[in-house]
Amino acid sequence: MKRTKAASAAAVVLLSLAGAAGAASCGGSKGQLMVVFQTDMSLPKDIDTIRVEATLDGSVVYDETFERLGTEGSIRLPATLGFLTPDDPTQSLRVRVIASRGGADGVRLLREVLTTVPEGRTATLHMPIQFLCDGSGEVERDAEGNPLRDAQGKVLVKNSTCLAGESCVAGSCVAREVDSKVLPEFEPADVFGGGDGDNDGLCFDTVRCFASAASAPLDLDAFEEDGSACRAVAPGPDVNVALLTQGGGICGGSACFVPLDAESDAGYRAEADGTLLLPVAVCKLAAEGKLAGIAVASAGEGTCRRKGTDLPTCGPWSSTGGGEYTQPGEAQPTPIAVAQVHPVSLRVSASGVTWVSGATFEADVPRQDGALKTTPLAGGEPLLVGEAQASPRDLAVDAERGLVFWTSAEAGALMVAPLGGGGAPRALLDDRDQPEGLSLSGDELTWTELRSGGVFRATLSGSGADVALGPVEELPPPAVSGVELASPYRVASAPGVACWTYQGTLGSEEGVVACYLGGETLTVAAAGQFTPREIALDVDDQGNATAVYWVTFSGGSVFRADIQGGDVSAPEEIAAGQGDLNGIAVDDANVYWTSRDAGEVVRLPKAGGERAVLASKQLRPGDIAVDDAAVYWINEGSSAQEDGTPARDGAILKLAK
Repeated sequence: MKRTKAASAAAVVLLSLAGAAGAASCGGSKGQLMVVFQTDMSLPKDIDTIRVEATLDGSVVYDETFERLGTEGSIRLPATLGFLTPDDPTQSLRVRVIASRGGADGVRLLREVLTTVPEGRTATLHMPIQFLCDGSGEVERDAEGNPLRDAQGKVLVKNSTCLAGESCVAGSCVAREVDSKVLPEFEPADVFGGGDGDNDGLCFDTVRCFASAASAPLDLDAFEEDGSACRAVAPGPDVNVALLTQGGGICGGSACFVPLDAESDAGYRAEADGTLLLPVAVCKLAAEGKLAGIAVASAGEGTCRRKGTDLPTCGPWSSTGGGEYTQPGEAQPTPIAVAQVHPVSLRVSASGVTWVSGATFEADVPRQDGALKTTPLAGGEPLLVGEAQASPRDLAVDAERGLVFWTSAEAGALMVAPLGGGGAPRALLDDRDQPEGLSLSGDELTWTELRSGGVFRATLSGSGADVALGPVEELPPPAVSGVELASPYRVASAPGVACWTYQGTLGSEEGVVACYLGGETLTVAAAGQFTPREIALDVDDQGNATAVYWVTFSGGSVFRADIQGGDVSAPEEIAAGQGDLNGIAVDDANVYWTSRDAGEVVRLPKAGGERAVLASKQLRPGDIAVDDAAVYWINEGSSAQEDGTPARDGAILKLAK
């Protein structure tokens, strides 16, 4: 593959295999095999690095890694790589495409083809980097879990979903051998949107073309009976079709799309009866709850004509410039993840955004369908860290150890799992009485137990699979007269300080806020607290707590109290009448909160000033977090339907500061 002058298009590079192979000529005229690399995902959000390897009868003839995809100065897609017929045209050419996120070691996808280079003509071999094959490749590791590397220091990559001799296409395993005799002739216009690869072809503006899309129901009942075919109903023959994902693909303001190619075995085919025939992996993912559905939009002339292999997607990664690229503006919230089931808590760290999806209920009993998920700060298809959890409630991320901890209310446990996946969740501590809130400061975990009314802490030791929790200490309750301490909810901690809320009875003035510091528990607020829930600590550059902030869910107020030495000042109400407040966060200059009933995300300067509504029309916004660059929050989504079916309209959103 080759970069053009401005890296805006990828042109043909012809690599002669004759010299590399050193084989004798078998006669015949020279031909070419043009390998085409395309993607249906968003770069660099989903994929930021690709490596292309080619061997001829086992001898390496090409091995290049391309980084920073989707950014200035990198190659653009579609890209082509040309191979000339070797002296012995019967020699096998093996091409492997390895796609990664987070650098070359973060392997996510492997596509492999074994073929020959034809004689006397130029053939096209499509090797797309497809969303449906995400997870098809992985790094080879030793017994201790360390990546294995070749002599050049590159990680060794293996197929993770298919048998030997197979490779992933559209989410299914197919034979990796391809007969070059059946490959079509190469025409640049069929690759570069009608152009010749010099940034002159059309491209498909995914978000705009699906702006008015309708949902197409998948026939999952038929798929359950016969897993060999996946079908959906289309409103007409002239349509565009996209997968609705949880975060992978090209995202607009409220949905993420993976456009499919029309009349393609790896995309969709319109049948005579008006139905759409889709890859079986689509129905499989939908049945597993990993796909939000199918979007169908009318197709017409121009860039919204029917999407095919000849019409690549628009984007910063595109080598065809004849089209628009619609994306959410920086002033608008952008989705980190969509189609989530009742997310309830999130954390932001340098490693990404991690959140809890709460369990749904059947006859007031939680199903074991809660989950822990994580994704990079830019978003993308979530990585499932822990599944089949019974009512997970709150979490803490230990980026240094690469672990995530969470409370499991129904199981009565503190759970732990590797933050990057690759390990099953396990109970770090069990036999607890409905654990709820959780906070991590250094090596110290602090948590609340809703039913027992206690607040506890313990120290972590070890790392990875050997991480353990030391003796459990219960923190003393505050001395409050005339009020029964009930239902400790959320907790926030820093070195030497832990503060928490007792929410009491919903809608009553029984709430209490307490802080443990200097070896004792102080009552911070106990009068007129209408269901205090979420709480946050303001910390200085050294990580020391300087103030505590909290919100009341029923009272609609925002409070703060200064922390100085071993004391806490009287609480100050800094905002009132804000609605059902559901989350709070603090940075150097501002305090942020979410109003569940108003559907708003609000910012207020800590030094005083006017409140600013950062986002409105949100669907029950909840937990909120900040980092140096952005504000992140949860939309809890709609309540479950009457039959108990969970609504999949929760989301994790991000807004640049």
